[in-house]
Amino acid sequence: MKRIILLIMLCLPFMASAQTDHIAPLIKKYSQFKNCSTVVLSKEMLKQMYENSGIESMQAISVEDPALLNILRNDLEKFIGGYNLLMSVNSDGTNVEIYRVEQQYKSNSTGKRESIDDIFIVAISEDEGVVIRLTGHNIELSDATSLINI
Repeated sequence: MKRIILLIMLCLPFMASAQTDHIAPLIKKYSQFKNCSTVVLSKEMLKQMYENSGIESMQAISVEDPALLNILRNDLEKFIGGYNLLMSVNSDGTNVEIYRVEQQYKSNSTGKRESIDDIFIVAISEDEGVVIRLTGHNIELSDATSLINI
């Protein structure tokens, strides 16, 4: 039993990093459409911009075509089903929701408890939608909101 628990704990960082690209099909899909923009920022770029943040990757999709918003909503349901809703705000017809999955593990190098975070920020109004996914270690929600200027 101890071996199984140890094996699971050792695999957690690998399982979390394996999830890192599961939004990649959406990035590819929406980059093909007119009036849609996609952005992918790497760990190196984010370190230069926000060196004290735990954010290691950022992926974003912006849809400015009202006809595509229902498709975007349906696509998102497949990805955020296992996430915990942290916050939901509805203001002037725009819904903003923040979802998070956090996996805890004990660091081999520091011996401290750390977390691998996966955060989705979804903002959809009548005529446009924005989806931002942040991944990294020990991400503070304040880091995430300052990065996207909420």
